[in-house]
Amino acid sequence: MDLNPAQTQQAPPRRSALADVLVLVMVLIGIFSLIEMGRQWHQPFQRKLDINMSPWYLPFYTLLSFSRGAIAYLLSFGFTLFYARWAAYDRAAERFLIPLLDILQSLPLSAFLAPIELGLVALFPHSELGVELACIIIIFTGQVWNMTFSFYYSLKALPDDFRFVSKLARFTEWQRFTQIEIPFATKGLVYNSMVSMAGGWFFLSIIEAFTLNSQDYRVRGLGSYMSVAQANNDYAAQAWDVVAMLVMIIALDQLVWRPLLVWSNKFKLEDTEAQFQDRSAVLDYLGRSRLAGWMHGLATRWIRRPAPAPVEVTATPVVPARRAWWRAIPWSRIVLGAALIVGALGAYNVVKLLVEVKGSEWLVIVSSLFLTLIRVLAAVGISTLIAVPLGIWIGGNPRLARYLMPVTQIAASFPSPFIFPNLLALIFLLHGNLEWGSVVLMIVGPIWYILFNVISGASAVPQDLRSCTLLTHLTRWQSWRTLWLPGIFPALTTGWITAAGGAWNVSIACEYIPYQGKTLMAHGLGAVIQNAMDEGNYSVLAASVMAMALFVVVFNRLVWKRLSALAQQRFQLLT
Repeated sequence: MDLNPAQTQQAPPRRSALADVLVLVMVLIGIFSLIEMGRQWHQPFQRKLDINMSPWYLPFYTLLSFSRGAIAYLLSFGFTLFYARWAAYDRAAERFLIPLLDILQSLPLSAFLAPIELGLVALFPHSELGVELACIIIIFTGQVWNMTFSFYYSLKALPDDFRFVSKLARFTEWQRFTQIEIPFATKGLVYNSMVSMAGGWFFLSIIEAFTLNSQDYRVRGLGSYMSVAQANNDYAAQAWDVVAMLVMIIALDQLVWRPLLVWSNKFKLEDTEAQFQDRSAVLDYLGRSRLAGWMHGLATRWIRRPAPAPVEVTATPVVPARRAWWRAIPWSRIVLGAALIVGALGAYNVVKLLVEVKGSEWLVIVSSLFLTLIRVLAAVGISTLIAVPLGIWIGGNPRLARYLMPVTQIAASFPSPFIFPNLLALIFLLHGNLEWGSVVLMIVGPIWYILFNVISGASAVPQDLRSCTLLTHLTRWQSWRTLWLPGIFPALTTGWITAAGGAWNVSIACEYIPYQGKTLMAHGLGAVIQNAMDEGNYSVLAASVMAMALFVVVFNRLVWKRLSALAQQRFQLLT
């Protein structure tokens, strides 16, 4: 279903044999990457993996890191489509699934890192498969939450007109999913996919070079290369690693995200064609390939199955077809029940730990929680003040977005061990301390969730409404108040929810920082959690994580959920 009838029909592109060759080369590179990943997975597990610091190994390490990120993204995309759709259409499950999503996106990376790493290594003790799978799953936990929230809120905001059209056309559930729901949510999914991939690169050096109790769980890749270079104070190797990452990010932008952004413009809700039609040289060139056209046609025939034939009205009653036995089984209830049983068992073990927490420790946890809350709200507020005007500026100007989107992706993808020491040095140069400086560090995470969602919302504002602001001669402030701010508000609420979760997530890294041979701490829940992990105080660790999870759920229900409901009811831009 093409939601943008304003787009002009273009003449068929000229076919090119060179384009076929390039598409074939890309396919072969993908196959080679999978084979090489499989070879790495079957190697014996090594207690200490040597990383070759020669720059000539960086292309190979880049390929491995990219393959892990790509596999994690495919898992995230599949999880997003299943989980968000289940939560959007099952009212009973929604009461459990959305709070669970709030909790999972707010848990710090270290909450996933140790148990997943140790569990998978114990499951596959004689090969690298356990460590490799752990890296992929942990990258998955850094990518999936904002994509799921984006698709969920897009489904909740789906206009009733589209639902009525799907019923009128007698679409099957699969056809409604592929031809109504996915096109409507495409722009938000693409932009949140970009920030998800950036989030995976942000923590890459921590994920690929994990150390626990003097045991190395290292894999070959850009992140482990950076961690070794930093440990050896090898600034030349760090520079080469940054160059390799920049090349990977720019190549990914031009070969994947840029074509997807241009392609997603066909799903904008508008009747008037924009003066500037964004283009992608890669997408245009792929259109000249017969091989790419054949693959596209094959995928289209599989996804867009033909609609059912019209029902013939007859005098004889129509006997309803018997439903398949497996359709009668309430699979969603079974899965939800199993999840509740697992959650109850986990809650029982957590309660046993909570009983051991002293009253004085509870006071420290609660006071630290509110200190971290102040930092989270400050980080989200400052990020909003920066990201909203910048996002509207970029998203409302396609010519500008062509050049600035790669820059924003590069800035969002820089690894945290490279950013935090430099920001700390600047904070101390200004005679600051970590108590308020942690807010500055915390902004590095949330600002990208808000920025990319605002760009998505601004780019989706219909050209019809933009033209109306020009015809009515509105001032800049009037156009912002009546067009841009209401237009981006649904996307902005999604950005706020994911940014707040990201801020809680990164609070440990901002409130407890090893710096120049010593440990810097700010008073807050992140520091309490990290201290408990270092001391092996599992009762305080469980109490701190539970306090954070419960508070995040309550806050989201009282604040973010109401804002998202307001966005769905009052600020839908339909023409």
